[in-house]
Amino acid sequence: MKKFFPFPFSVLLLFFAILLVAGHAFAQTKPVERTFSNPLSEVQQVVDDVKSSSSGRLPILEGFVDVGDQPLKGYERGYYVCTLQVLPAAKGGATVQITSKITAWYTDPESARSGYRELNSNGHVETDLLDRIEDALAHKATPQAPGSSIRVPPVGPLYTLPPANQPSSKTPGTAAAPATPQPAADSSPASTNGESSSNKNAPAVSALPGRAANTPTAAPANAAAGESIESIQARRAIAEERARQISADIKGLEEIQQNQVRPVDLVIVNKPGVSILSKPEEGAQVLFNAEQEDEFQILGLEGAWVHVEISGASRGWMRRSQVELPSTYGGSGGTKAAAAASPATADLFKVAREETNTFSGKWDPLQGKTVRVVWVEPVEGASSSPAEKRKFAKYQLLKAYKDMGASDQKVYGVVVVFDSADGGQIAATMENLRALQDGSMSDAAFWKASSLDPPEAFQDSAKS
Repeated sequence: MKKFFPFPFSVLLLFFAILLVAGHAFAQTKPVERTFSNPLSEVQQVVDDVKSSSSGRLPILEGFVDVGDQPLKGYERGYYVCTLQVLPAAKGGATVQITSKITAWYTDPESARSGYRELNSNGHVETDLLDRIEDALAHKATPQAPGSSIRVPPVGPLYTLPPANQPSSKTPGTAAAPATPQPAADSSPASTNGESSSNKNAPAVSALPGRAANTPTAAPANAAAGESIESIQARRAIAEERARQISADIKGLEEIQQNQVRPVDLVIVNKPGVSILSKPEEGAQVLFNAEQEDEFQILGLEGAWVHVEISGASRGWMRRSQVELPSTYGGSGGTKAAAAASPATADLFKVAREETNTFSGKWDPLQGKTVRVVWVEPVEGASSSPAEKRKFAKYQLLKAYKDMGASDQKVYGVVVVFDSADGGQIAATMENLRALQDGSMSDAAFWKASSLDPPEAFQDSAKS
């Protein structure tokens, strides 16, 4: 008789935990499908036309993903990719199946856990794309009246983000409007010869979503026929006031984001469609396609390659020529000025984080005022002299002065904090940094006008 040796309970728990994590990581969104009566070849042609808009950025995440009880706080830069498949329907026509993948950058309180994560679609993206296919098929099926010219323009982006200098038409916490055709400005019946009763030269065809209607007037799309000018002006004034409010909200959110602690070991993608590969070699498997300005945490550098964290335990490799490295890493991607400004101390210190906050020290020139704080840590195993600390601090002070001058934030000084046992901090006003930058103040005068706390941590016989 064979003996039965049960697995230890702890091993079973570990096994089930792995299954749960794997199930969550590789869960696929169920396809959303719709059947059309049009011929298979016609449906396939329309699907091929809309594939150019089957991927892109989401203006917001609310209303597009199914998160259950989990909040979306911390998620940003949503991106969707749809896979379309056309199949013959059982009773004729064709069935279009759409499966979407939605990813977003998650900022975790612990920067090591930040990264891109996959979210489950709630079907909104797929439905909007199916609506667009249905609209295009309807235009193909619309009979063309004599003397009129009906043309279906190329399909534009499914979701369009507002320009950086324009207020968004969406407010946080609201879902994006469904991609359905907008009604024509004049809803009166078309005449028998195919011309609109209100405009004899305009075809009675509504504009597809994502494109502006080809009309000769700039009247509001939902303005009713015969509406008075006073009514239109009143509605326009209300819309402009709302746009100003949204613009103010966006500016406030941007200021909050700039004031948050930001990791300094992030690589920025400098061109669209950059592939993240499984190995640091040409022809390796593509794990993820990043967009311009996407950010990833740096795990290491190897020749012409950068090792990055995609999300959680997922890792990949990017070419250094396709990204911009932070200045603290030097070399390719960092500025030449950054590499040359501190050649002797770059290997002794590293910037841990940067933040904008109220100065908590007792130095009168900056007491109670807003400053830029740069936290510096020594590289493991490295030792430094006071002169080397001053040299690295000088570089960071001038760098922060330049960065703050290019931003909309109002700060009165810069503080460099050495986070170590023999650390200390150096504080300088923006006025003195400007004088040091343009050469009207010497190094000796600058250090004398700055706050070195404690002084003995930064003073010795060496001259900076």
